[in-house]
Amino acid sequence: MGTLSKMRTISPYVLVAVAVMFIVFMVISDLDIPTITNKGQNLASAVVGNVNGEKIMYTEFERRVKEQAEAARAQSPNSEDFDEAPVREQVWNEMVDDILLRQESEKLGISVSNDEILDVLLENPPDVLRRPFMDSTGRFLRDTYLEYVTNPDIMIQRAQQQGGQQAAQQAAKQTADFKKYLVRIEDAIRQDKLQNNLKAAVGAAYGALDPLYLQQRFRAENSTMDASIIALNANLIPDNAVSVSDKEIADYYAAHESSFKQKPVRKLKYAMLPVVPSQADSQRVQKRFERIMTDLNAAPTPGQRDTVFERFIGDFGGVVNDYKFIQDVPPQTLVMLNNLPVRGVVGPIQTQQGMTFVRLDDRRTGANVMTKASHILIRFAANNPASKDSAKAVAQGLLQEAQSGKDFTELAKKNSQDPSAAQNGGDLGFFGKGMMVKPFEEAASAAAVGSIVGPVETQFGWHIIKVTDKKSDEIKFSEITLNPTISQATRSQLFRTAASLKESLKSGIAFDTAAKRLGLVASETAYFRRVATILGSRTLTNFAFDSNVGDVSDPVELKNNGIVIAQLVQSRLMGIKPLEDAKDEIKMKLMSAKKLDALKNKAQEVFGKVSGLDSLSKAKTVDSTLNVVVSSGITDNGRVPALGSDVVLTSSLFSQAASVGKVLAPIRGERAYYIAQIKGKKDADMNGFTTARQTLVQGEKSKAQGTLYFKWRNELRDRAEIEDNRNKYFRD
Repeated sequence: MGTLSKMRTISPYVLVAVAVMFIVFMVISDLDIPTITNKGQNLASAVVGNVNGEKIMYTEFERRVKEQAEAARAQSPNSEDFDEAPVREQVWNEMVDDILLRQESEKLGISVSNDEILDVLLENPPDVLRRPFMDSTGRFLRDTYLEYVTNPDIMIQRAQQQGGQQAAQQAAKQTADFKKYLVRIEDAIRQDKLQNNLKAAVGAAYGALDPLYLQQRFRAENSTMDASIIALNANLIPDNAVSVSDKEIADYYAAHESSFKQKPVRKLKYAMLPVVPSQADSQRVQKRFERIMTDLNAAPTPGQRDTVFERFIGDFGGVVNDYKFIQDVPPQTLVMLNNLPVRGVVGPIQTQQGMTFVRLDDRRTGANVMTKASHILIRFAANNPASKDSAKAVAQGLLQEAQSGKDFTELAKKNSQDPSAAQNGGDLGFFGKGMMVKPFEEAASAAAVGSIVGPVETQFGWHIIKVTDKKSDEIKFSEITLNPTISQATRSQLFRTAASLKESLKSGIAFDTAAKRLGLVASETAYFRRVATILGSRTLTNFAFDSNVGDVSDPVELKNNGIVIAQLVQSRLMGIKPLEDAKDEIKMKLMSAKKLDALKNKAQEVFGKVSGLDSLSKAKTVDSTLNVVVSSGITDNGRVPALGSDVVLTSSLFSQAASVGKVLAPIRGERAYYIAQIKGKKDADMNGFTTARQTLVQGEKSKAQGTLYFKWRNELRDRAEIEDNRNKYFRD
């Protein structure tokens, strides 16, 4: 933890306060309270879903969502519009996987003991626990950590000794939060260990690797080749130059039917009604604009204009902004306010929000002062006068260098013992009263902008401080912004249109026809699985998998998008994909193969032109349309630098490695014909195989086991009975 962070958070219980930074208050902005209330459900006992009969409780799901959302917000503190929906999706998937893995581990008799968890907490704590117990040099304070983790109640005792009963009460709450946080960390460690144990169990069937395979793998990865290559891509043949018949597609499907396995999938047709202001909404705003302009123009004195403005603030939802530093006011607004007397009114001005009228309510200077400074820190050992004096001498020398005109940022990067200085050159940003330790704050506040002062002593060491800016000029202002918004009448009309579409579809009218009659565009999704959030809506996904073909959804309003009516048009169960669904995929494969067939004569023709050349790089001398690519470091694993991957090409090149310098006959690859000339080859040094063997074995096993594990986990989820009721509690 950097010194800046420590300086801003000094308290007798700072460590716990930082450790519980992920414990957050309940936010219910996305909770569909009316729906829950109308159904008489109690959130304490509400079930958001279940996995193989095991319930996922609303309270636990929401707690995890809020913690992760708060952590995400902390990464982007200036973001005004945070969407919690992706977080809910992530948490849902994590909880489903956690339950499935625990259920399966119980069947397999795999467990993680409390002693294993304790061993991690005490001997190798995760970074999220270590971080709050780092000093300004990045050193882990193990003894302090163990003291707090093994006896969190010590926080209450120390707070009571240093701050009295009130501090002890605050520490008691933080201690309780810290204990809960430790339990969650323990759960996370247990889950991680359980997953690793399951991964090992699933991969246990992966037996000893064939030594010959390992040698071949080592040779393939460590033998390299350089070649000049002409690539004749299949896309040179236009689509209309080849044709694929329905019989050919059917024959291919019959021969490869087992390769067209599919999971349960669905397809929807839908129409989107954009939620945008109507013409009536725009006209309403225009009338408001005209009213304000008429009344302001009719007010001859500043006082009367102020009265008019005050009346419209209430009528049209104006906003009174409390004091803001002028540096924090939007530039286009500040320009207008700078020229106004107090209670003066100006407008309209165009802002990002719309047409705005502004009134300056007050100006003040000095009530709040924010200082921006950079510093250089030189630490000293506590209770060691010699260390303190020595550090001060170093600080005084740096002060003289800084005051002589040397670049303060570079001095901080090279000399400051605050770890963050390496990244920010000692810049601390703006800070106000009470945000820094007292000696530092007093010195920075007293110094003029541009001055360099010090050395200043704090418990962290000696500081050289450069004040780079100050702000204390504030303004208070009010604004009325006119921008067309969706009226309730417009919203009601959109839902009536959506309801009309639903009724037409239920009566048997084709989707395209019904949508066209209402001036809507009919669209169709691709096939999707239940794990997908189709059109960003879990409600629509659940509808698709809980309905029969032909069923029509209720109107669904999507956040920041529109109102959707959907009809389930295709339903595919787990098994072999029908020919109808595989047809396009097969056609693309057969067309690609036929294009390569069509290229064969072209490849032979090009080969005839270049086969007599001593170097393929001279190909343009016989045909100016030919492009030669020089590819170095080709390996026999499909990697062809500058051309992409093609296993057939690399395999063919290495099988003809003895033909160095010869222009090779055309090679039919996966997606092109190639004419190549091998320029040189470097064989793998097999003497290094013995040394590399164990690493290769571990790499192959880890790769294979990882693949097996994730395949097993995905199949486990596909077989599970998962009920997802999130749409009952949250808006899309």
